Amino acid sequence: MPKRYELLYGFVHCRGKTVYSAGSTESRAEAQDWLEKHREVPSKMKAPPEDPIRHCKAICPFKRQEPWFDIMEIS
Repeated sequence: MPKRYELLYGFVHCRGKTVYSAGSTESRAEAQDWLEKHREVPSKMKAPPEDPIRHCKAICPFKRQEPWFDIMEIS
């Protein structure tokens, strides 16, 4: 069975860390390319409407937090 890699991103908030999927790929090389591209260049990834950053009422330094990125092998 071929390996697949999920492309993950999220945000760190005063309430914790969110995790979202940006899709998947069948190639580790493609996953690594995606990861490096998003980690090196300032990202334009937007938080989904349900993300806590959208409705947190705290005066919090995390409101302008840059997203984090990772990949995960899935079976």
